Amino acid sequence: MKMIGFLMQFEEGTGVPKYMQLYQRLKEDMLKGRMKKGEKLPSVRSVASSLGVSKITVENAYNQLLVEGFVESVPKSGYFVQDLESTTMIFGEELPHSIEEEEPFQEVVTDGASEGTFHFQEWKKAINGVLEYEQEALLSAGDCQGEYALRYEIAKFIYQSRGVRAKPSQVVVGAGIQVLFSLLAAFLRQKTKEIAFEYPGFSKGMYIFEDHGYDTMKIPIDEEGLVLKELEESSAKIVYVSPSHQYPTGSVMPIKKRMQLLSWAERVDGYIIEDDYDSMLRYEGYPVPALQGISTSDRVIYAGSFSKLLLPSLRISFIILPKALLPSFHEVRNRYSQSVSKIEQLALASYMKEGSFLRHLRRIRMLYGKKNQLLVDAFKKNPTKDFQLVGKESGLHVVLSFAPKIQLEKMVHIAREEGILLEGVEEYPDNRILVFPYSGISDDQMEDVVKKIVSIAHEAKKS
Repeated sequence: MKMIGFLMQFEEGTGVPKYMQLYQRLKEDMLKGRMKKGEKLPSVRSVASSLGVSKITVENAYNQLLVEGFVESVPKSGYFVQDLESTTMIFGEELPHSIEEEEPFQEVVTDGASEGTFHFQEWKKAINGVLEYEQEALLSAGDCQGEYALRYEIAKFIYQSRGVRAKPSQVVVGAGIQVLFSLLAAFLRQKTKEIAFEYPGFSKGMYIFEDHGYDTMKIPIDEEGLVLKELEESSAKIVYVSPSHQYPTGSVMPIKKRMQLLSWAERVDGYIIEDDYDSMLRYEGYPVPALQGISTSDRVIYAGSFSKLLLPSLRISFIILPKALLPSFHEVRNRYSQSVSKIEQLALASYMKEGSFLRHLRRIRMLYGKKNQLLVDAFKKNPTKDFQLVGKESGLHVVLSFAPKIQLEKMVHIAREEGILLEGVEEYPDNRILVFPYSGISDDQMEDVVKKIVSIAHEAKKS
């Protein structure tokens, strides 16, 4: 080991600490057989003196070798090289490795937030306020159900805007509806292992319950939403619906059917999961009151999200549980960590409390209302018999219902090559529909994109 003093030279400016350079050199000597089994390493003091480094540097290098099993420490005797025959076979000669830059996959994006819809300065102010005034709160992980300040603001806002009645104790926050559905699936199984979903509908939600071992049933929809007769003939006691803006068709469930659905839930001792998807972005008439708000029997689990209203990258959603389900929820809540950053939760609470969220909501209703009208006008200017436009009254997508002669897989493929996102071939194989999200398309591009879609449909016809 005297060679260390003569041959070991530290490389400056590499960013690699000296103890790591020493550790790597010793490890290499052991792996290549230059240091044999049972050989004693020089004392910490002698190596430090020989190399002109501190004893801490040498101790750190030796400790790293000890942790990885290259040496053993014998009290009052020192460090000794371990048997490395099997280790040599595992490590062998270190192969050169470099990380090369790759061309990132270019995802087609037409469903993001439109540029200019979100005022980042107001959000930055909310974030900075948390960092400046909530430092003590940030030292803890927080409430697994969601921060009380945010749950309070959600309960207040959702009552004012949608007529939903809830206390903060009924609100559960999570990073996206799918995370919250996984939580629902965990404790609703105490009641049943069957659940019905409107179809076509939120297939990802259905997959989550299937992954949790539920038997799922597809209930068809008509122009008024869920076909209630089909639900009543099933054995389901839980049903998922989006009554105020059915995804993907955009249909709205009338009040008579809503009351019938609530009666069904009470009759079978069941529950309704109401996804209030895009309900606040309605361009014709007023938003329809939520199902939960007109219920008198506390049978509705209400689900909402800020992702479409604020930013897709801000993954904050929530559910509102009936009081009767709170004991079941409390049994499982501590098994799950909170999935939303505490900083973002407190920032959103402040953003809502200061009125920034309501101002933002008024602004995007106006901007997306204009964009929606541009879309509708563009389709009117470019008529076609290849598909029909469905569900244009609200939300940030429309549905294209295609004639039998159009090859949908080909349609989606050509559209993607043109940078246009059309979805639904895999999700809705029984229906001839595609979902066209348009929120990320600029106003100036709208008519050109619509013209391309019409042209692609003509190109995708069966020969």
